[in-house]
Amino acid sequence: MPPTTLAGMRPRLILGAGLTAAILLLAGCATGPDTGPTAITGGKGDGNPAQSSSSAPQGPVLAAPRNDLGWTDCAKAVSDRFGMTAPAGTSIECASFTSPITPDQQSAELLTIDAVRARTAATPKDAPPLVLTTGTDMPAQRALLMLTAGDGKSILARNPVVAVEMRGTDSRSTIDCMTMLDSSTIVNNGIAGYPGPLRAPAALATAQRIDRLAKSGSSAADSCNDTLTPNQVNFTSVLAASDLDALRVRWGVDRLAVLGLGEGADVALSFAAQYPDRVGRLILDTPTSFGSNTRDRASTAATGVQRALTTYASRCAQIAQCSLGGNGLATIASVVNKAAKGDIPDISDTNVLTAITTALGTAISDADRAALAAAISAADRGDTKALTTLVSTTTGLRDSQPQLLSRCNNSSGTVGLDQVPGLITEWTKQNPITGTNAALSLVRCNGWATSQPAKAPTSYTTAPLVLAGTNDPINGSDASTLNAGFTEAGTAPISVSWDGLGYSVLAHSSCAADVVGDYLGATPLSGPAERACPS
Repeated sequence: MPPTTLAGMRPRLILGAGLTAAILLLAGCATGPDTGPTAITGGKGDGNPAQSSSSAPQGPVLAAPRNDLGWTDCAKAVSDRFGMTAPAGTSIECASFTSPITPDQQSAELLTIDAVRARTAATPKDAPPLVLTTGTDMPAQRALLMLTAGDGKSILARNPVVAVEMRGTDSRSTIDCMTMLDSSTIVNNGIAGYPGPLRAPAALATAQRIDRLAKSGSSAADSCNDTLTPNQVNFTSVLAASDLDALRVRWGVDRLAVLGLGEGADVALSFAAQYPDRVGRLILDTPTSFGSNTRDRASTAATGVQRALTTYASRCAQIAQCSLGGNGLATIASVVNKAAKGDIPDISDTNVLTAITTALGTAISDADRAALAAAISAADRGDTKALTTLVSTTTGLRDSQPQLLSRCNNSSGTVGLDQVPGLITEWTKQNPITGTNAALSLVRCNGWATSQPAKAPTSYTTAPLVLAGTNDPINGSDASTLNAGFTEAGTAPISVSWDGLGYSVLAHSSCAADVVGDYLGATPLSGPAERACPS
């Protein structure tokens, strides 16, 4: 997390060629393809064989970089940042390139974009890279480390993967435009404290939380506008798309294969809208609701995350080492409610939800999910040590100042403060654990200028591939929200559904990795447009 200022002190910003928006380029981390379960396809059932590659039409040509970056080993730095080591046999190397902070101005100041590449001896040297981008929901470096360790790692034996961080959200960014008190109050949805103890009792009435959050949001908006002018609005998903094109130009290739993960789907679709002829392949993994206003996105998240928590509690009960018991959802709700009442020292209910959903979204194994269950159960019994550690780790992953800044810059549509109590009541009835915090989060960007929804692609050079996860603990993804946009653009995407549990279908499913690998091939995917992978 970037350095912060003491409450009341003047925030600062250092801009220039050193301002970074880190990118992680991971190129093949598996030692060979994973022979996991294959896709379950629908099809017409007419018994006709698939079209042969010799007669199939060719997709847009993808190529390996003509002008590669200069790489140096940086495995230790990446591992130290996230406390997670890449699998044995994976080399991690760093490089950088530049991208204009304002792409339509030739004289614009340049952002330095850091790049980190992971590869193994099995990664084909001449294979075109797959460019993965996340948004403000998760650092791309952490998401890619998850991919290298998960069941989807088999994709890395076929193509290098290039994950691009949302501009301004890397750990080395010098963006620091909020006071500690304001950023802490925003992160805790109206409960202030940085670092603990919390400066206000956690058991605040709803009206008090809304008031505190609104004042901190407005104060942060004024402070960031003063500190970052004239660049305060240049950290958005729309402008992050230009960083992808800067990478394409640096590489000297005509087209990119882009994978948008979570909120990264917004960046990927913005890239497709702004640079339609530069898209070779477009994959949307567990996508958020591109083009939807802030209220609708929050509502979708409340429903989707509640569903993921319900699924987790149900499936955890089937794991021998899971300590949540037969009614795990009640245990989760109990811990969240205790934090909301101030019964857990120095942890808010928002902290608890962020910690649980982040750990659950990035969990790779049953052991990871059982460890999370142990932390939740212990906190319910009064032992909060493990949960407190988890909160410290996940807050840095999800709620850094640059992430908060970009999130507010991306917000569209306004919600009146007088509407929030009603939304809390309505959403909590439908989603008891997630409804309150989802509604409160609408106040975080109070005082910020609302943006126009990002322009959607009007056409596609190739049919998008959508990896539709139904149990996403991070964003509560509902891929069906993209259907109207596809219809308007006159395209029919290829869809792969997966009812497993986690953030990123690709990272968790070798079946999805097989489909992605085929999709990246020279010929378009044959077979049905709707498929399913086992969980």
